[in-house]
Order: sequence, then C-alpha cells, then structure tokens
Amino acid sequence: MKRNSFFFEFIKSGPFILLLVLAILILAGILISNHRQKTVQLKEDVLYIAPKPNK
Repeated sequence: MKRNSFFFEFIKSGPFILLLVLAILILAGILISNHRQKTVQLKEDVLYIAPKPNK
C-alpha cells in the first residue's frame, strides 16, 4: 500500500503538475507551428499557379 500512495502523492505534487502543464504547452506549440507551415505552404502553392497561355 505504501508504494501506491507514493505514486499518488507524486502525481498530485506541484512540480509534477507544473512539468505536465509545461509539456502540454510545448506539444501544443509544436502542433500549432506545424499546422501553420502547412497552411502557408498551401497558400503559396495556390498563389504561384502559372496562368494558361492565350491561344
């Protein structure tokens, strides 16, 4: 029982929660950054389509 209570107390401790929140923020930042790069890349692809030549 003592071993289980140690893990529960560790999870409830302030530094562990702070580390967990920091990891979630970093992960969210990476995901948002990757999404923006794809969006910008799509906009560039659309902007640089060559016009059809006139016949």
